[in-house]
Amino acid sequence: MAMKRISTTIAILAIAAFGLQAQDKTYFVSPEGNDNADGLSVTNAWKSIDKVNASVFQAGDRVLFEGGATFYGNLVIKSSGSPEKPIVFSGYGQGRPVINMGKEEGTAITILNSDGLEIVGFEITSGFPPEVGVGRNGILIDEREPDRAFSHIVIKDNYIHDIWGQMGGTRLRCAAISGGVMRPWRGFTVSQNASTLEDVLIEGNRIERVDKVGITTTGIDKLRVRRNYMDNLGGDGIIVSSSFRAVVEFNEIHRSCMRSGLLDLPGDNGWAEKGEGWWPHTAACWIIGCEETIMQFNEVYDTGRQIRNGDGFAYDFDFYCKRCIAQYNYSKENHGFLLMMYDIFENVARYNISENDKTHLVQMQGSLKSDNNVLYNNVFYVDHGVSEVEYFRGDHPEKAKDINDLGAHFYNNIFYATGQGQFRTAWSVGYAWDRSFDDTLKPDLPAGSLFLNNCYFGPWKNGIPDDPKAIVADPKFVDPGTGGTGLGTLKGYMLQKDSPCINAGTHMAHNGGRDFFGFPVNDGHPDVGAFEYLGSGVFADEAAIAAQDADARDASAVAWAKWCFPLEFGIKETDVLNIRLYQPLEDGVTGKISWTNPKNGKTTIVDLGKEKSRSEFALKLNADPQVLLSSKIKVSVEKGRFSEAWEIAFSENPARRQ
Repeated sequence: MAMKRISTTIAILAIAAFGLQAQDKTYFVSPEGNDNADGLSVTNAWKSIDKVNASVFQAGDRVLFEGGATFYGNLVIKSSGSPEKPIVFSGYGQGRPVINMGKEEGTAITILNSDGLEIVGFEITSGFPPEVGVGRNGILIDEREPDRAFSHIVIKDNYIHDIWGQMGGTRLRCAAISGGVMRPWRGFTVSQNASTLEDVLIEGNRIERVDKVGITTTGIDKLRVRRNYMDNLGGDGIIVSSSFRAVVEFNEIHRSCMRSGLLDLPGDNGWAEKGEGWWPHTAACWIIGCEETIMQFNEVYDTGRQIRNGDGFAYDFDFYCKRCIAQYNYSKENHGFLLMMYDIFENVARYNISENDKTHLVQMQGSLKSDNNVLYNNVFYVDHGVSEVEYFRGDHPEKAKDINDLGAHFYNNIFYATGQGQFRTAWSVGYAWDRSFDDTLKPDLPAGSLFLNNCYFGPWKNGIPDDPKAIVADPKFVDPGTGGTGLGTLKGYMLQKDSPCINAGTHMAHNGGRDFFGFPVNDGHPDVGAFEYLGSGVFADEAAIAAQDADARDASAVAWAKWCFPLEFGIKETDVLNIRLYQPLEDGVTGKISWTNPKNGKTTIVDLGKEKSRSEFALKLNADPQVLLSSKIKVSVEKGRFSEAWEIAFSENPARRQ
């Protein structure tokens, strides 16, 4: 009987303990509170940010700051919740709680090595003018704890304004919202004990008067940046770096890049002459080093471009982007619609509308010739100035290489210029801020570049591209040039029923299923432009589509394989060279790695098709450093009907991809 009574008592205690553990707590913070109180009611609220910083919270807890009140200092969050039971930081009562970080360098809200968190409904500001060497951030996600996986962070419905960060130089990343894991771009060498971060939502925030960046992230997979409004930013609007399957959608960006490139800003950024200027290359919404990431349903207006800002684009596929998509976006009165640059692979820009972008519709820069980047079913409208599809080398004229280094594919687009504007394809060289144009040279299908089934209307400086199925006629828009603010203002770019663009396009595999306006595009003979006029009833050859898709994937796999190899090899390993790739080779990629000893002519070979490992290979050398420095490793890769061969040199200080 005694034993039964003891067992019952233990059970009751266990249940009670479980109940205490499961009970979520709500803490209150008010300027009228007391840090010696328990914080568990409005009447017993804590007083300061310091008290919150010194406290430990559990999954499911809430920390609520008094609405309409101002709290001075820097909130540092170190506690973690879970995706199912996040710790929520927000407000109570009327209005937003204000966190004023003040004059000193720092961050209003820092998430430090923690996750399972939601930051909702704050007003965040500094208000103090910029100072050289003083960096300020609104909200910073800082995950740098070794060998840890972070997940689930929500930053939602915050008003972030007047965060004036460092004016000049690039040492400090100053932003309204900044964060991620501190690692290189996706695909680069990452230490085995690096932290990871996924499932981050940045939604519904209003960001105004910020220097320098609105939202910037690094190394976050499954990231969503959506429905944010931004206005008057010194530099970029949204930067997403090194992400896998991120989504950037329904954001509205006004007047970004307003001060980048100004010559009178102090600070040495390592680029401008005499240390003048402020990192000149900025754009409104761009991705870099990303894979399978989407930019869609965004609006970008009035992007600035100071004298040394070489960009000023609404959107950008930057270094090493692979299989990313820009679709259903709107660009109005920016200096350019889309920048595509340096070793990007199999990216698509489709069903976008550009209205009166001022200088560059599309700029292609760096090596793009074999990488299958495609622009289709876009509309480019120009009624003033000169706008061009520009092939930009980016070096001094005397160093310019052949135009065939550049290229992309253009299908089913409409290039529309009225009598007040001109459209041209142009070849340019020089630095971005003082480039020169060769108007006598019309790019004639650079290797890997193709114009097919595009419509050209209006005056053309330097002629139109060599397009074997060009439609040189009025596309007969309903009411062009009438776009306002909002995606719903663009119905003027629908086609009239007698448009020559109806059923005149070439079919594109995996076309997204809808046009700019939401109409289906499963028709085998699509229209040219961003609007699909319904009713053709002709469907594509599915076998041909499948073959086209297979070719595209093979070409992409080969291009990506080349990027996976190091740029140079060090000479520390003189007996056996251990080759570690930045990413494993994709299935089906074969080829050889070989080295010939210049002293005796003997060749050693690694057959990639016979190696079980797809990321690490060993090559016997048995040579001294001087012999290695005078020789090169030969690499060849292939998949399907596509192949690539190149050489990799030895160096005492091997180059890194970062």
